[in-house]
Order: sequence, then structure tokens, then C-alpha cells
Amino acid sequence: MNAPRLPWDSDRGSNPVQMAVIYPFVIILILILLQGIMWAYARNVAYSSARAGVAAGRLYGATPGDGAAKAKRMLDEAGSSLLTDRSVSTEGSTPERLRVRVDAQALSMIPGISGIHVQATVSGPIERWTTAGAP
Repeated sequence: MNAPRLPWDSDRGSNPVQMAVIYPFVIILILILLQGIMWAYARNVAYSSARAGVAAGRLYGATPGDGAAKAKRMLDEAGSSLLTDRSVSTEGSTPERLRVRVDAQALSMIPGISGIHVQATVSGPIERWTTAGAP
């Protein structure tokens, strides 16, 4: 003899269907969160490289090329697996002030998005001998 069916027994099997509908959205949200973390880390690496470049290039006797080389070296060491299309520029530098700009693409975990542009610009005064009252 069969037991009588209870009203809540009619929902049997609906939980896997609900999960099949909800899980893709959960996975997409997790990927977006991870992409944001990767972008923040990539931006931090770009800024660190630009700061290292300014610190090296603003020393007495150094050239803007020295700063760009240091920034490029740091980008290669810290961001080679995270950043693509890396470039370092010292455009906009003057004899009194060094400006290092780092441009790169952060890796993408989201299908269909090729990468997020990361840019960091840092500037600082160049060390030099001056006399009192000189600019």
C-alpha cells in the first residue's frame, strides 16, 4: 500500500534545478570579485614600478633613462605574469622634475573581456645643486 502524498512532497527534485539556475550567477559574481582583486593588485604593481623609477631617476647624476630602466626592471620582476603590454615612459619630464608613466593591461578572468587598462604616473623633483635664491 502506498503512503499518502503530502503537499510538500510535490517539490521533490526542484532543488537541483534551482541550483542549476543560481550557480552560474554565483560563479560570475566570484569571477568579477577576483577580477577586481587582480586589477587592484596590478594597479599596485604599476604604481610601485613607477615609484621605483622616479626614486632611481631623480638621484643626483641619474638620467630619466635610468628611472625608466628601473621601472621596467621592476615591472618585469613583479608583474610579468600579471601585466601584459607593459610600457614605461618618461615623457613630460623637465630638467627639474622627473615623471614616470607605466601603462599595462591586467589579465582578465572574465571571458570576453580582453584585459583592463592599468596606468600609473608618478613624478618627483630631480636632485641637483642649486645656489641660494635659485629656482
